[in-house]
Amino acid sequence: MTNYTSRRGAAVVAVASIAAFLSLPSVVAHAGPASDTSAIRQTLQRYEEALNRADTAAIVQLYTDDGVQMAPDAPAAVGREALRGAYAGTFQAIALKLAFTVDEIQLLGKDAALLRSHSAGTLKVQGNDKPAGAAAFKELFVLRKQGDGQWKFTHYSFSAAPARP
Repeated sequence: MTNYTSRRGAAVVAVASIAAFLSLPSVVAHAGPASDTSAIRQTLQRYEEALNRADTAAIVQLYTDDGVQMAPDAPAAVGREALRGAYAGTFQAIALKLAFTVDEIQLLGKDAALLRSHSAGTLKVQGNDKPAGAAAFKELFVLRKQGDGQWKFTHYSFSAAPARP
């Protein structure tokens, strides 16, 4: 009886060890999306910082070479030169101080993602003495993971949103 019990105990340990080993790939598979989600959040953070500094060059580097920005009441800016012109024009017209909040990140495969966010802060029209006013936006970004692991914007669209109290 004792020999049977010890063999049975060893078998249970072996089965448990195999089950634990077989579950490892799923744990490892989830490590990728978590790090991708974190990297996507970092890309948005870099965008927020560059936008608030009016740093056109830094913003353009966050886009792919064929990146697209679709701003309200403006033609789509397609490619780095058009993006550079669109952001330079924006910063000549207004100064922004915004904080972005991530509402949703969806990984659309190993190298594509959707990011939905909203932002709030202030907008100051350049060239007048009026103080900055409240501003709020809702944003939709499509991102592509680059060969070096960085996530960059392929498409970006935004619209005004009601300012939250």
